[in-house]
Amino acid sequence: MTATALIWWALVGWCGTPWPRRWPLPWPPPPDPNPWYTKVIGLVGGVVFGWGVTTMGAFEALSPEGMVASAVGAWVGSVFLNDIVNLVMPGRRA
Repeated sequence: MTATALIWWALVGWCGTPWPRRWPLPWPPPPDPNPWYTKVIGLVGGVVFGWGVTTMGAFEALSPEGMVASAVGAWVGSVFLNDIVNLVMPGRRA
């Protein structure tokens, strides 16, 4: 595991934070409804699940197939952890 792989998983985890599910989107867009901890949870979920997919799938972290597989795992981990937190936190519903 290298620093490049950790940064990759953290970036993918950052992108996995939830967005407000309203349609049609109002114009101009409202301020970000997600508090700061959803970004941190996304980073943690991305790194943990990206590392897990890389180790369990026996991929080389920086090979092309390892990058794609670990990115999918990091995104799923980020969304999963954020959904769990949104279910537990009172008053926060997406």
